[in-house]
Amino acid sequence: MKFASLVPAWAALVSVCSAAVTTKAVSASVTFDNTRRFLFDTNGRQIDAYGSKVNNFNGKYYLYGNSFSETGVAYGIKSYSSVDLLNWQYEGFLFNPAGNNNPCAGSGGCGRPHIVYNPKNKNYVLWANAGSPGYVIATSSSPSGPFVFSTNRALIDPAFDSLQPADFTVEVIDGEGYIVFSALNFKSPDAGSFWPPIFQNMHASKLTADFMNTTRVSWPVVSNANDLIDNEAESPDIFKSGNTWYVAASNTCGYCNGSIALLYRSNSIQGPWTRQILEGYSCNGQVEGVLPLTNPSTGAVTNVWHSTSVPGGPRTGFGGHIFQPLNFNADGSAKNLDCSTTATFPVTFTKGNGTAAAGNATKAVDATPALAVYNPVCDSDSFILYQTWTASKAGTLKSVSLNIARGSQTVPLALTVFKIPSVNDMFVPEVKWTALGSASFNANQTTYVFDTVTVPVTSNATVAKGELLGLSISGADYSPWCHLESDTANGRGFKLYQQGQGQYSWRGLQGRNPPVYERQGKSVKFFATYA
Repeated sequence: MKFASLVPAWAALVSVCSAAVTTKAVSASVTFDNTRRFLFDTNGRQIDAYGSKVNNFNGKYYLYGNSFSETGVAYGIKSYSSVDLLNWQYEGFLFNPAGNNNPCAGSGGCGRPHIVYNPKNKNYVLWANAGSPGYVIATSSSPSGPFVFSTNRALIDPAFDSLQPADFTVEVIDGEGYIVFSALNFKSPDAGSFWPPIFQNMHASKLTADFMNTTRVSWPVVSNANDLIDNEAESPDIFKSGNTWYVAASNTCGYCNGSIALLYRSNSIQGPWTRQILEGYSCNGQVEGVLPLTNPSTGAVTNVWHSTSVPGGPRTGFGGHIFQPLNFNADGSAKNLDCSTTATFPVTFTKGNGTAAAGNATKAVDATPALAVYNPVCDSDSFILYQTWTASKAGTLKSVSLNIARGSQTVPLALTVFKIPSVNDMFVPEVKWTALGSASFNANQTTYVFDTVTVPVTSNATVAKGELLGLSISGADYSPWCHLESDTANGRGFKLYQQGQGQYSWRGLQGRNPPVYERQGKSVKFFATYA
């Protein structure tokens, strides 16, 4: 698997509605796959953006999505930028989510945000779902904000005024703005006790010239079947290839761990539409959008299907993203998605302007690979962990950072950086480590996604190349702390050991098994910085 060329999962929908770029286009390449789902910024923190989309503005890629880190539910909108769809820099919130008169505090939480650029007004227009009526609108002179909300809302076709606007997309195609939205019907007598709890239909409308409202005239996005699949369609995105219009969508899911992958196509925005099911569970995710990437040498556009991949239940913040190119047949239909774990998808695209972003994680010398396949593990209630590695250079160790996610902890997370002469010392009673630094973190100092916590090195900081270093991770609680694990990187000396909580004595029939033993082939995600 070509981890070095994998794209961070929010290279979600790229909407090329940017101002003119005068610099010469430079070719770059990425390789998508179905296994690397967690994405991180240049400081090593998990990308915290869901219902996300990426736009290309002025030759730079911007990723936008709802933040789940602060409260565990949608709370504000974060942005990230990149020139290579690989190294992402955190740009902050688009607006203050705790600000006065914040329209996103109500129902919807500014869900599934979308931004379009208006060249006439030279401003960026943010659309978001925040209850009824219609959608909230904000504008900014910068793609990373701050955005100021309008006192007016964008309204939908009055035929649906009695329904609640929900998942939607806005896009600029051939210079004109369009919206595809779903309208939730909570009053249908056909709603089931088990399922479906609601019905919803998708509709398309044109935007007004300033991209801040709809024309309030809509056309249904529905197939000839007009069945329960059509009547549960949500999370749409719209794009055009040649003369064919496409709407990507899923069925009612809500950041679940798999939903039907739908693709509608038509020769007109007004329909009629032909429907395809591209995959039964969208490769264990829910579609967020379609990312058009242009090969600067040939002008060919590759439309990349992008899904949020989450575990289901309340842990939306543990979600990741997957991408794969859509392959089209001569009649305009698309081939089924390939959800195999071994599939890889190389794509050539236009690199953004400027140099790649850098941060604490990208500059770190000793670090687990940023582009490895990581999975969440929540077991601090059962184990103390010891992550070890060999120093790759001589120098002064400054700090060690670890990716941690909170739950409802009452016991602090305790971390200690240490050095020992050899791994065997961990298996011998009464051996003492040399402490380099320690820190503890309460739940309110961490977030609901895999942000980093950092232990400063305060003593014995001088290390020799090849010296054995370690990080102790302890936090026994009824609600365990969560960390990220990957398969051990070869040749870097990364080894993970575990010790059962409360186990401090010999084990085994011969009484010679130590309570500390290796968690075979695994490593936690961490990085160490030098002064």
